[in-house]
Amino acid sequence: MSGKLVLVTGVTGFVAGHLVEQLLQLGFRVRGTARAQKIAALKKISHPSLEFVEVNDLAKDDLTRALHGVDIVIHVAAPLPGKASIEETINTAVEGTLNVVRQVEKAGITKIVVTGTYGSTLDPSMGPAFNGITIGDFDWGKTSKEEIYAKNDPFYTYFAAKLLAEKALWEFVKSKPHLDVTSILPGFVFGPWAKLSPLPASEKDLGTNSFPYMLLAGVYPPVSPPWVVDIRDVAKAHVLALDLPHMEVGTKRFLVNAGNFTWEEAAEHLRKSHPGLLKHSLEGAKDLPGPASYLDTSRAKEVLGIKEFIDPKKMIDDVVDDLIELQKRWASAA
Repeated sequence: MSGKLVLVTGVTGFVAGHLVEQLLQLGFRVRGTARAQKIAALKKISHPSLEFVEVNDLAKDDLTRALHGVDIVIHVAAPLPGKASIEETINTAVEGTLNVVRQVEKAGITKIVVTGTYGSTLDPSMGPAFNGITIGDFDWGKTSKEEIYAKNDPFYTYFAAKLLAEKALWEFVKSKPHLDVTSILPGFVFGPWAKLSPLPASEKDLGTNSFPYMLLAGVYPPVSPPWVVDIRDVAKAHVLALDLPHMEVGTKRFLVNAGNFTWEEAAEHLRKSHPGLLKHSLEGAKDLPGPASYLDTSRAKEVLGIKEFIDPKKMIDDVVDDLIELQKRWASAA
């Protein structure tokens, strides 16, 4: 597939940055979508096989120009928890996904990879995450718009919106069996930043890496399912999906996760790998509300082809090294 043109939505995102790097390394040409306010920064990136196109609203915009000449579409763009209203979060997730796949299908493009989340496989309240069970690729959570508004919680809203979006995606594909769709469902994603991407300008831009950043600040992150995966493996999963043959609708759905790794385990490892970094006893540690469940990644290994995931200890080391350098950069720019 080398040489083909791949459209990556939300190209300034954490996952997209690594995805673009890996695609370019394999010889693909890449076109990334971004909002107007981010295009200027992207134009500083120079690569002969990389270009950018302005798309301000994936839920509404005409994507004809973005899709011109494209062979494959990887839909990564998604709202972050707490960054928008409930209505906007749901609309961006659901209508954004549907608008993309409708226009992709209309343009005659058949291969689509979509970035989902482990949250689509269980109740968005995360209760099953602490029941000591095994959760698989074909498990599904349940929610509704009414439930999202009733909960009024940013993380519930995010996971529920992504769940509704993925269900809408597969419902659409049922009537379009010629479409070759894969959904990648990662655990909590951490890791170093892509070398081509603009670096975070402040703490508010850290995304999921704000959790390990909290360790450096002397506090434990909030209690969450201890499912972690390195950003480089998440990008790799998307790339591997490009080589999969067409399969029955709904079967190309893959959980991607390196294992269970708690913040207490991360802190214990950092005390050994980075002596003196965590200068004080961390505050705010809480026990998990029940035995941690596990994400079954056997199909990601057997079908998708991820033979081995990056060790969470290496992942935490690499992200902390990047965070230390970021702190220096911010201090020098102040």
